[in-house]
Amino acid sequence: ALAAADLVPDSDGLGRPLPAPEVAARLDTLAAVLTATSAPAVVVAGIVHGELLSLDAFAPASGVVARVAVRLTLIERGLDPRSLVVVEAGHRELRDAYDAALEAYRTGTADGVAQWLTHCADAVVAGARESTAICEAMARG
Repeated sequence: ALAAADLVPDSDGLGRPLPAPEVAARLDTLAAVLTATSAPAVVVAGIVHGELLSLDAFAPASGVVARVAVRLTLIERGLDPRSLVVVEAGHRELRDAYDAALEAYRTGTADGVAQWLTHCADAVVAGARESTAICEAMARG
């Protein structure tokens, strides 16, 4: 966001989407759809994650941008307002299913999207479990 607002020097385009017209159009469509939806936060976060990875608009950092966007979506939509859920740990725990679920999403079929969204929801649950374990360990000292 800072790079997009020209608030940081950037000679490599870091933080900016690729300058292709189809990338801009697809990002605009994604923003419009997500702004208008009342879908649950975990569904919206899953769509954001899947679309940003599939579009690869922020190469070579699309994965990082997608994960940050998931975190921000969960905060903004009220599911994780304090950003305590370690969703990345959930995806790591479920890494064997991650690539297959993403490929299923990329098919665009209802079943493929459902498989991806289920994976993303499972990752949020696993990430919440990890966050709880961290908090409990800290409480024990």
